[in-house]
Amino acid sequence: MLIKYFSGEHPKITTNDKSLSMKQKPYLSYILSLFMLITVTAVKAEPNMSTLERISSHKIINIGYRDAPPYSYKTRDGQVVGYVIELCKNVTESLKKNLHINHLEVNYIPVPISMRIPMLKHNVIDMDCSVNTDTVKRRSVVSFSRHYLLVQTRFGTPVGTNIHTFLDLAGRTISVTKGTADLISANTLNRVQNLNLFVLTQPTMKDAFITMTQHKSFATATNEVSLKELIESSEHPEDYQMSDLTLGTPQNLGIMLRYDDQEFKKIVDASLADRFKRHDFKSFYDQWFNSVLPDKNFNLHLPLTAGMYKYIAQNT
Repeated sequence: MLIKYFSGEHPKITTNDKSLSMKQKPYLSYILSLFMLITVTAVKAEPNMSTLERISSHKIINIGYRDAPPYSYKTRDGQVVGYVIELCKNVTESLKKNLHINHLEVNYIPVPISMRIPMLKHNVIDMDCSVNTDTVKRRSVVSFSRHYLLVQTRFGTPVGTNIHTFLDLAGRTISVTKGTADLISANTLNRVQNLNLFVLTQPTMKDAFITMTQHKSFATATNEVSLKELIESSEHPEDYQMSDLTLGTPQNLGIMLRYDDQEFKKIVDASLADRFKRHDFKSFYDQWFNSVLPDKNFNLHLPLTAGMYKYIAQNT
């Protein structure tokens, strides 16, 4: 069954080069995802089936994720976990009830950030359960669930390298993740304020952060939650800081869904609304933002504020 093949049971990639560097290994998942996309596009499996029809028919749901704690990540024992992953688990339970499925197989597929939209469009994944900014431009090609978080983009720098105003960035190099709202905001800032910035794009948030730590960029621009995680998980977190200065407008984050699939979105949104209104939501939130993360040795210390709870519980 084609959908079964592309649901996480990936062919094994082997190499005879035992000297393959750590930097090269993350790109194996990118190559695999690209291979899957090309193959699915060529076969064009069940193009007219809706997401709900496909899930109901095959009893399988394919969930995209990437290494982006606390939103989504894989633990050392192979479990895929995270704040958004747990929200998507609630969605799968809702799907079982709505579709009258006793057993729904959940397959987690690693999705490079630049491949999430193509992999949705070509049915490789049914929803992307990681960090995704809801933007007007993206809504022309994909849909988003109701929002699960509101974040700002901030700058990460070595301690002592302060950014008080955008003029402090004039003529500097900043590292930003390719294909993100952060990159759009950085390019807009550069154009509007004529800062003569050199915007260095990287494939992942971690790569953008490392570029800064290696002094190849003056600063890195990332959503504040991921930036806090990158600092806290670094070898010397005391060496880095997050700016008070923000870039662009606040970002609404949601689960990325296939474009204009309203019936599926309706179930996803209802599931999230129910989860946000449960009496234990604060403790659930604190598990990911204000406690030591599972399989990690650090705490983000980002407690649920009254304003954030109001935003999450009431946004549409």
